[in-house]
Amino acid sequence: MRREDERLESWKEIAAYLKRDVRTVQRWEKREGLPVYRHLHEKLGTVYAHQSELVAWWNNRRAGLESKPASRRRWLLLTAAAILAVGTGVGAWRLKMDRSRGASGVVVRQVWPDAQPDVGASLSPDLRYLTQTDWETGDLAVRELATGRKRRLTHKGSWFDSSEMAHRSVISPSGRQVAYGWLNQQGFFELRVVDLDGSGSRVLYSNQDVPFVEPSDWSPDGAEILVRLGSKDGSNQIALISVAEGSTRLLKAFDWRRPDGLKFSPDGRFIGYDFPPSGDEVQRDVFALEAASGAGTPLVAHPADDRLFGWAPDGGRILFLSDRSGSRGAWMVRVGEGTAQGPAQLVRHDMGLSWPMRFTDHGSFYYGVQTGMTDVYVCELEPDTGAARAPPALASRSFLGSKRWPEWSPDGMHLAFVSQLAPGVGDTVPLALTIQSIQTGKQRQLFPRLNYFRRLRWSPDGRFILVNGLDHRHRGGLYRIDVQTGDVTPIVYSRAEQYLPRQAAWSPDGRSVLYFHVGEGLVQREIGTGRETRIRSSVGNFALSPDGRWLAVGIQEQTTKSSVLQIVPAGGGKAREVLRLPEAGTFMLALTWSADNRYVLFGTARPGQRSQELWRVPAAGGEPQSLGLVMEGLDEVRAHPDGRRIAYGAGKPGTSEIWVMENLLRQRLHR
Repeated sequence: MRREDERLESWKEIAAYLKRDVRTVQRWEKREGLPVYRHLHEKLGTVYAHQSELVAWWNNRRAGLESKPASRRRWLLLTAAAILAVGTGVGAWRLKMDRSRGASGVVVRQVWPDAQPDVGASLSPDLRYLTQTDWETGDLAVRELATGRKRRLTHKGSWFDSSEMAHRSVISPSGRQVAYGWLNQQGFFELRVVDLDGSGSRVLYSNQDVPFVEPSDWSPDGAEILVRLGSKDGSNQIALISVAEGSTRLLKAFDWRRPDGLKFSPDGRFIGYDFPPSGDEVQRDVFALEAASGAGTPLVAHPADDRLFGWAPDGGRILFLSDRSGSRGAWMVRVGEGTAQGPAQLVRHDMGLSWPMRFTDHGSFYYGVQTGMTDVYVCELEPDTGAARAPPALASRSFLGSKRWPEWSPDGMHLAFVSQLAPGVGDTVPLALTIQSIQTGKQRQLFPRLNYFRRLRWSPDGRFILVNGLDHRHRGGLYRIDVQTGDVTPIVYSRAEQYLPRQAAWSPDGRSVLYFHVGEGLVQREIGTGRETRIRSSVGNFALSPDGRWLAVGIQEQTTKSSVLQIVPAGGGKAREVLRLPEAGTFMLALTWSADNRYVLFGTARPGQRSQELWRVPAAGGEPQSLGLVMEGLDEVRAHPDGRRIAYGAGKPGTSEIWVMENLLRQRLHR
């Protein structure tokens, strides 16, 4: 096919471009998502399409289309089915199409259901490639969307070899380079660039006093990279970094409040971002910053939570996410010279768990949608073998698909877990701490003032739940939640922005906690005095026995590329190895103890396998035993105090798709 980007103005032109007949391309539009547009307010048969979008669609669907049989018998069957469906099917088809349309004729459709983008992914301008972190190794990888082939752009080795990792990537306007954040061996982030073929990698910015750098966009001419810088004192800055020289130009400084959604206007004169105007609010407004002077003005000021999605390619409007109508929808407002030029208008209801990816030159907006679901399960165990007595059951049927991180109360009468109450991404996710009675099933919910929290640990006296999470200032750390009031008290803050402790546990007397950060070892902290004692320098995962005497420690041994489970005295001392899994890339997950202190429960996972299997091994040493539980995403296993059941989380937390919103530029916005 030709690659020049022209507009095709009829079914006949579209069919000729694709070298098919008109009926075939019309069928492809209905059944395969062929990107064809209709002129609004004109006759239905008046259509048009953009050649660049047809090329991207063809590259993605070609293999499937060419593999479908084209026999006359199949054609006759399809024709007969279509005739039979005239009476009822047309109504259903119209209903389906109506559901895909937003306000004022905006069309929303799924494009790449198997792309699996994360929030830090970047879509290339020609819609052919997706760059993001490869979580099997931590490398930056590029995926060809048409074929699904993945290629790593960095080569750090496995997680056994290094804890370095890529963080958020942005493809250049030319489509030939990628800017990305990189967590280095020293524990701070750098800004790097690499060519899309994997060559030409270099460091643009590295400053230990500014340990966090996050690329957000390229200038339209490709000369500068727009970044957010995070300093050790928690303050933030918007800056531009030269691609040629690596020099830094600071545009605007902020306190602990973090600017997000940074995007250049198409002409490069302005930078849009969202920001909480008040220190006591989570809700954000949208602002414009003049790139030359750093002067800023509000674009969207509203009591609701408003987040920038991007600038339309004409530069005369912005698209943003807002919950002002009750659910998170897509809104648009006219802008000019860095100021709003009229009221905002709704263009799409219920955007779900979505985040921005790219506007095309023709005004189509591509975005990621999180589709994963997780739940909390309870399973009864055989007292002798520990094997599952019956299939696991859902702990609760409320908020199905949106629960994680279970924990039993010390008396075994309650089960706590984290519930996601509504759509959101990152620190926009509304979370509740749900406490459920085991006897009655009755639930009550607490809403702690934390942006995010996970890994619940109930205190021995039953008064508090320890979590690791982020507060409203984006400070990672350990926090104590009062189970009666929901009040939050910080126990310890992390040393770097958004770093969360991996694991934590209460001492049996409740006077201290044990926790560890990646690269910082296992630490015991006295709550009353704040005094800390390093227990162990090398640890990958740990669990404290119910009697407080022993630590089960999982480590990744780099020299042998093995996963090793050790038992260590809680006060420090010589480690004793109880299990070694020599397969490279096998990780021990869901580490916990049985209620009688005799066994350590753990899950195993290997790269490329979605399901995890639950095992136990005697703490005194011996052969591991499978418990007969194999589930996708199995994690955070917690043993009930009676020793006869466990609670755990399972599901698909990270699955996602790419969708597109079309006809945006045809919306008539009020001035």
